[in-house]
Formats: sequence, C-alpha cells, structure tokens
Amino acid sequence: MGTRAQNIRRSHFVLVHGPGAIIETRNGPRLIPLPDKGLGTRFSEDILEEFKIDDSRLEIALRNLIIGWSGRTKINIFTLPTNASLNIPETIPIYHTYIFPEWRVCYGRDGGHRPIIYSGRRYSRCPKCNREDNSSALRFVVACTAGHLDDVPWNYAVHIVKKRRCNPEYFYWKAGGSSLADIEIQCPECGSKTTMDRVYHTRFPCTARMPEREEAPFDIPRGPFYTIRITRRRRRCNRKMRVTQRQSSSLYIPEVITLITIPEYDRAISRILQRSEVASALFMLMSDEVSPNPCKGTMDIDQFLRIIENNPAISQGTIQTIREYINAEGISGFCELFRKLHSEERTFRDFIYEEFESLLAGPRVSENNNFKMSEPEIISTGDMENFPESLRIYPVDRIRSVTVQLGYRRMPARKANGSDEEPEPVDTGVKLGDKRWYAGFEGFGEGIFITSDVHDFRPSGDAVDEWKMQTTSRDRISLQLWGDYVTNPLFVWFHTLSHSIIRTISIYAGYSAASLRERVYVDRNSRRGGILIYTTSPGEDASMGGLVGTVSEFHDILREAIDGVKICSNDPLCSEIRKTPENVNGAACYSCLFVSETSCEHGNKWLDRHILLGD
Repeated sequence: MGTRAQNIRRSHFVLVHGPGAIIETRNGPRLIPLPDKGLGTRFSEDILEEFKIDDSRLEIALRNLIIGWSGRTKINIFTLPTNASLNIPETIPIYHTYIFPEWRVCYGRDGGHRPIIYSGRRYSRCPKCNREDNSSALRFVVACTAGHLDDVPWNYAVHIVKKRRCNPEYFYWKAGGSSLADIEIQCPECGSKTTMDRVYHTRFPCTARMPEREEAPFDIPRGPFYTIRITRRRRRCNRKMRVTQRQSSSLYIPEVITLITIPEYDRAISRILQRSEVASALFMLMSDEVSPNPCKGTMDIDQFLRIIENNPAISQGTIQTIREYINAEGISGFCELFRKLHSEERTFRDFIYEEFESLLAGPRVSENNNFKMSEPEIISTGDMENFPESLRIYPVDRIRSVTVQLGYRRMPARKANGSDEEPEPVDTGVKLGDKRWYAGFEGFGEGIFITSDVHDFRPSGDAVDEWKMQTTSRDRISLQLWGDYVTNPLFVWFHTLSHSIIRTISIYAGYSAASLRERVYVDRNSRRGGILIYTTSPGEDASMGGLVGTVSEFHDILREAIDGVKICSNDPLCSEIRKTPENVNGAACYSCLFVSETSCEHGNKWLDRHILLGD
C-alpha cells in the first residue's frame, strides 16, 4: 500500500500540479482529477468547512472574475486536508489519481517480440507477451487550446493516408534514431505506417475530452481485457488537437491569484467578520431593505447585540469581540468595516492598490502578528542612470499570503500562420450545494519591500514612448485582473527591476530563485511604484530570515542586478528587440530576465531591459 502513495505539498497542488495536470509518480504518470473525484467521500460540506480559508477580499475577486457581479453563487476557498489533519497514516493516499496517458509501449525485452504500443484502456498487460512490467506509458498526448486532453488517436494517425479501417490489438513501434522522424508506427494488419514527425504536424479533430472531470475507477481490475466507462457527456469542440509531450510545461499553465494580508484586515474583528456564518447572519440584519436597521440608526445597539446572541451559529467569544469593537468604534465604524470587507464593487486591482497603500504607510505590526515591517534602509541611486535619487528598502519580517487556483490553460501549439492561438481558461472550481469551492493555501514567511524615495518618479527613454502606445493584453483573465495596469511604463520599469533582483538576491539570501515570489505595484496616479519580493512556506510559522538579512547589503545586490541587465548572453539578438504591438516584451529573454513561472505572477510578460536602462 505504501508504494501507491506519493507526497505533494498544498502549495504545489495550487501552483504546479492542480486538477488537470499530469504528475510523474513512482508508478508512472497520473492525471490529477477535480477535488470531488480525487477526494471522493472526503469532499463533503463538513470537511470543506473545517479546511476553509476565510478571506472575503479574495472571494470577491474570484466572484467578479468568474461569474461577474450579477452572480449569486457563493465562492469559498479551501486548503487540501493532509493525512495528519485527518489522523490517517502517511502511507494511505487521501487524493486519488487517474492513469494517464493510457497508451503504453512494450519493448518485448523478455517476451521475444518487436516493440509495440497498445491501449491501456483495452489491455492491462501487453497483448503479445502478457506481461505488465515490460511496459511503460507513452510520452505523447494530444491537447487543444480549449483545455481538452486525450491520448493520441493512433489508429487515425497511422491510417490517415490510406484511410483504412483496421482495429488491431497493437501497433509496431520502431525507434531507429534520436529524432522524431526516426520513430515509425506501423499497423500489423494492413501495413500502413507513419512517423512521429508526421504525427506531430497533424491536426487531429478534438475529442472534447477532459479526463479530470470523468467518473473513472481508482483501482483498475487486473485482467487481460477491461474497459473504463465514461459517464460524462462531452461537448463538441471546433478546435484542433496537436501532439505534445506529457511533461511539457505548456500543457498545463495554472491560473492563480494571490492577496497579501495587510494590517487593516489582520485584526480579530476583521477575521471574525469574514467568517461565512457570521457574515450571513449580519447581512440579514444590515441589509438596506431591512428595517429596523442598526446601520441606519433605527435599531438600538443593545437590541442588535441581543439578536446576534440568539444566533446559535455565532459563539460567545465572537459576540464579545463584536461588542468590544462597537463600544470602541461605534456602530457606524462597525458597519463601515463590514461593508468594506464585503463590498462586491471592488475589483482585484482595488485590493492591489490597498496593499500598496498599506505598505507605503511604513513600519508597524498587525494585531494578529501576520504582518511586521521594520525601519527601512535608504539606498542612494542618484549615480544610476534612469533611477530615482534613492530607494527605500523595508524589511518585512513577517507576511501572510493567500493563493487560490481558479483554473488552468493549455497551449500545445501555434496556428499555421505562426500567431498564437488564444488559450481558453478552464475553471477548476467544484460546486457543492449552493457553494463553489476552489483550492488554495495560506503561506507565512518574510520579504522585502522596495519603493522609490520620491513621490513622482517617471522613467525616461525611447522605450517609454514605445510602451505608451501598446494595447492591453488579449487574454480575458489578465485583462480583468490587470487591464492597462501592466503596460504602464512605470510598472514595466519596476517589473524589470524585480526580475533582475530576484535573479541576483538568491545568492545572498540562501533561497533558490524559484522559491521567491514578486508583486509589482503602481499607485492610482501612476507616479509611484514598488516591489514586494517575498517567500512564504505553507504550514510554517516563519522562515529563516534570509531575505530580511539582505537589506544591509542591498546596495551591492542592486549594483549586480543592474550589471546583469546591461549584458545578455543572447546579445545582440536580445538587445535589438523593441516593443511592438505583437510582442508582450521588449528586450527580455531566458538568459537575462525570465524567472521561474512560480515566481512571476505575470508569466514573464511586460518586461524590457531598454525601459530600465533608459535607452
């Protein structure tokens, strides 16, 4: 039983290996289904409520992104249960996966036959040698930009030229060299053959399959022949499927959003008012249509508190905290805080502005100790071209973040004309009752906040004018999240600086660059910007202090970061790139600016060395 279980972190489930992803395990590749399929009976209201993450700001952002302001579905965020939290031994898997891809190759090493490929859905063992240990999963799958995924239709691919209708048990697999053109697949019945090079360039009709949504057995019966019944009806898809390798990073690109917990919302009263049972009860009492209403002064405060006390879903400790806050701030202050926490008219960008304004407020410690910022180090940068006179580097000794995955995309190929085919986001939320649940995680750690010491800094150079003429992203989710925020030259300047610092600071901090994350800020007037570089470790109370410890050496870090941007190993090709409407970047590539996909929340877009250097 122990060999069937493989550990995975909660953060990896959200950032890397979520529903719809293929994960490599010790028993071969597996596909991660949606939580209601993977958790099985554990996907219940009671367990989800136990592992719910209360963050009304993130729930509002999700609701506006997914179903719009008019939607009435309740959005909830949960973190995956662990074996320890469920009091289950570590050797027992609590999240089941599907075998995928199902086609397998057997090289016949001990069976005395030619290498063949066969359907694992049809046969559990090689149909030639009747052995399972000689076989392994094929590394090729097909996918379309609408998010559909399936095994390669080998019968169609082999017979596409002769258009024969064979139904063989297997196909011969001949690998004569290292290139795709050297791999030959042949039908044993009619002799039709093709090469992997031709298969790669074939556009297959889309099967509209999403295996993560299917009802499939977790334990495959061991016999010479078996089938899997698919109970979910598939919709038609007009897009074409292309072959890609199952480990390709373009096959699964998670869509995640993160919010930082700021001191204004890290108070006991704020955490209480974000709980669903408390919010539901207060909505009934404080609605504009309700009369008498405590927020309109038509209900006595004592009467309001008595009504709350009679609600069995609200504990006495919660009522006492509400009473103390009302006594200190008044009923008007209480109503204002509640409406601010649950206002549906705020967008994700409004929350980003709130974070930036809170960080600019300077050193402080939040009530629940989930945020702590110390006095800044002021670094003179007046001798650096296209920089403000100085930068303020704040150590953020403690920080809390909440990250949630709202879906994923697949980008398996390009259109025939060379332009990118816009991928469709696939929603990974699961509905249970009147609520829709999304997987997320809480992270606790440290960071550094970098901002200009002046209140009106504007980069200069020809690249600034090039970025001012650009349009916003064509991507729907990116457009809803950021809009023209990310094409602002000030944003691009700070974003480029952020990447160059991440690539440098890991040497000083002791963290790998892939473990660092960024958030780039620009204020509402586009006059001041900032960078938050942080690391959060889910389940830990703090981190090692490596980032905070670099503040005293930041002048040297900044110098190295700028020197690393001036020269790229791909120059002059990289430096000759200028920003155009067709490019999401200016001069930027893997050698000089790109970082891990888990580090950059913008997917390594909106970068330009020219705008940072002022040329």
